[in-house]
Amino acid sequence: MKAKTLIAVVAAGVTALAPGLAAAEYPDKPITMLIGFRPGGAVDTTGRLLAQAMEKILGQPVVPVTRDGGGGTVMASGLMTAAPDGYTIGMGASAAYTLAPQMNEKLRFKIDDFDHIATVSIPQDAIVVRKDSPWNSLADMIEDAKKNNKTLSFTSQVSAATLMTMAITKKTGVKFNVVNVKGGALGIQQVLGGHVDVTWSGSGWNQQVDAGSMKALASMGSRRNVDHPDLPTLKELGYDFEFTDTFMLSAPKGLPKPVLERLSAAVKKAITPELEKALLSKMKLVADYRDPEATRAFLHRQHDIVAPLVADLKKK
Repeated sequence: MKAKTLIAVVAAGVTALAPGLAAAEYPDKPITMLIGFRPGGAVDTTGRLLAQAMEKILGQPVVPVTRDGGGGTVMASGLMTAAPDGYTIGMGASAAYTLAPQMNEKLRFKIDDFDHIATVSIPQDAIVVRKDSPWNSLADMIEDAKKNNKTLSFTSQVSAATLMTMAITKKTGVKFNVVNVKGGALGIQQVLGGHVDVTWSGSGWNQQVDAGSMKALASMGSRRNVDHPDLPTLKELGYDFEFTDTFMLSAPKGLPKPVLERLSAAVKKAITPELEKALLSKMKLVADYRDPEATRAFLHRQHDIVAPLVADLKKK
């Protein structure tokens, strides 16, 4: 074999092995975790607690960097263009991948334009009213609105809650005046101040209910809340709607399989009883690890659940 040919063969072999070698050594430098929501919120809290735990497992710093805006879509857009090497990952919420692209045609990504590493936690969503409200159940609220021909005022920080009101209107005929707010805390303040009738909240409502200033009527999640197991879901009440804006870790499309597996395994190992307790005590979040395949399946199912309502909304 000629020298030039031998060199070419060896070079080709090294090139072929390089991705595997890189994956075996991963990580050998700090990892940046983009967080799609502002500091102090549920996604941010999940991300920062997870980063602290993961860096102990991976042996490299995991550095949280805020990239908030657009309900997590600013982070997702930036993540999409990052190098798929495992050194830039993103902590976000499922609605940014399943609902936002349907609502906003300017967004240039879809679910499968990313490698989704793992589901981490879920909020305990609820529909809540003031403690002195005459309604003690969702049925009470609907009956009162129908009897007195009321249009209910409703605050929402996410598009999913707007779709929820559409599902209720479709079944009962009760109408809602939806007021969009920036953050669940503001929605709660609006209800407590008597400015609106009802709001949707992902976490802050628990403290208000426990303090006796608010009461919860229903959950729009797929299962009952851990802290309030007597609270029925909309599905259980006969409404064709469910939505849980799960908090999850994603990466640019094209991660080497060993890197994806390493990251997903690190997330699973990071969700210890101590982390579960911290999530529940700090933000009333429930740890809910799902691997890449289960996370992707969940995202597609969530997309399909809201698609008919999004289509109806666009017709208006």
